Amino acid sequence: MTSDWKWETAADTEGAGIVVVKKRKSGWKVLGLWRDGGYDIPKGHIEPGDGIFLTALRETYEESNISNLDFQWGKKYVRVKKLNIFLASTRQNPKIKKNKETGIYEHERADWLDWETMKEECYDYLVPAINWAQMKVENET
Repeated sequence: MTSDWKWETAADTEGAGIVVVKKRKSGWKVLGLWRDGGYDIPKGHIEPGDGIFLTALRETYEESNISNLDFQWGKKYVRVKKLNIFLASTRQNPKIKKNKETGIYEHERADWLDWETMKEECYDYLVPAINWAQMKVENET
């Protein structure tokens, strides 16, 4: 982690992440990572030498322990503020673990949510990415 990165300015930091979805009997669910009163997606800043796709994969693994991802809608991404956000499905369940560099938990819990709950309870700046992901998923099915 670079010394100038802060939680308070994370939305203004160049980064990448993934809206992770999982097919359930009741329909598609989206992964929400709970922190400080709102849901987040797995994402983080781009480290020197990493591209946006590698960053998205790394952050998803670091924050949710999910590594088996299917980019069935392609590897196009949406840009929200300074974040490049991909969409992928998984069959894995998330596991919150400590950040290997800081030794702290970046999120309190992980939940599979319906689209509306995610949009209502996620950080406001992420709503356009959730809408984009929902449109892609629902247009295919």
